[in-house]
Amino acid sequence: MRLLADANVEAVVVQRLRAEGHDVAYVRELAPRLLDPVVLALARRQRRILLTNDKDFAELTFLQRQAPAGILLIRLPRYRSWAKAERLLAVLAQGHPLERHLTVVQPAATRRRPYPDS
Repeated sequence: MRLLADANVEAVVVQRLRAEGHDVAYVRELAPRLLDPVVLALARRQRRILLTNDKDFAELTFLQRQAPAGILLIRLPRYRSWAKAERLLAVLAQGHPLERHLTVVQPAATRRRPYPDS
């Protein structure tokens, strides 16, 4: 899976995903102070699923129609980094299409919302 991890994603999560063979570009390694619209544009240009803890990306995608390939929104507030990584790997293993969807990863559920038609 081609992912772009936002700067707010823990390094442990990125390392674990990479260890499992996922192609993860990391904003912290590229330019940690990128503004959200620039991060979205980068994800769109590179055709990567955006991995983030930031709900603001959903607003940019749905209200302002600045959609990347897809968004994986992590909503696991009480999880340690290694547990977040394991939960994400479980979601990715399910094989649901992530393209053109906002996928919200929660402790007991995963919600998927398709992008609005442009």
